[in-house]
Amino acid sequence: MTEHEQLSILSTEELADLETEIEQATHHPVAKDLATEMREFHGWTIDKLEILRLYLRGGYVRVAGGGSYIDAFAGQGQGAFNGTTFSGSAIVAAQSEAFGRLHLIEQDQRSHRLLAQRLAELPDKLRARCELHPPGDCNQIIPTLLDAAVINSDKPCFAFLDPDSTQLAWETIEALAAYKTYTPNPVEPKKPKACKIELWILFNTHQAIYRLWADNREKYPETMGADALDHLMGGREAWWDLWESGQPSNALLRRYVERLKSLGYQYVLPQ
Repeated sequence: MTEHEQLSILSTEELADLETEIEQATHHPVAKDLATEMREFHGWTIDKLEILRLYLRGGYVRVAGGGSYIDAFAGQGQGAFNGTTFSGSAIVAAQSEAFGRLHLIEQDQRSHRLLAQRLAELPDKLRARCELHPPGDCNQIIPTLLDAAVINSDKPCFAFLDPDSTQLAWETIEALAAYKTYTPNPVEPKKPKACKIELWILFNTHQAIYRLWADNREKYPETMGADALDHLMGGREAWWDLWESGQPSNALLRRYVERLKSLGYQYVLPQ
């Protein structure tokens, strides 16, 4: 085993079982009107949260439970679609009982208040594990958390990074990736002694990137948002060659995956 080699948390069979369970779960239709889809707690969000719930309550809690959870865009704790109310990511994570400590971050004042109300409705045992940080930018709060060493480096950590657009800074990803390194277990090589922080990231190609990276550059010459892309990708050198060579917007996702691997992540799986 090489110094940087990592092991998958789930076995091939467990991954196959999880995939089957997700496929069999109820999927909700996406709103036909794009403006409505962007405003509401919509179908693909429900699917995403169902995948998160299945993952945390299935394989994760068995193999890596009891560690820390970071929700960088925790939202308001619940939403509604077609008249049905669904729990948001922070509540899903708390109810999974997969974590000893949950760090919840939300910048929007109204969403923060609503999330606090949802957390207050949880059983005492679950609510005590949740720390809702004062409203603020996750790109400032997360480095502060890491510098304060409040994340237990001896236990697994799962970071759910689900921005609406391009709010998540690459520097925040770098800080999370550098906090913990893979350490083989000398006694049981198949069970790592320590692993890097696991990252689940929404790379918003459909709403954010398409707006910033027009495929028809003659028709939309002013669309490209250089500053936003610098923030998202980690500087001009991370993406400018793709723009100059006329690459389509999905080339940014491939480059993002490459950059995650450069931070020491062996398993980087775009969905």
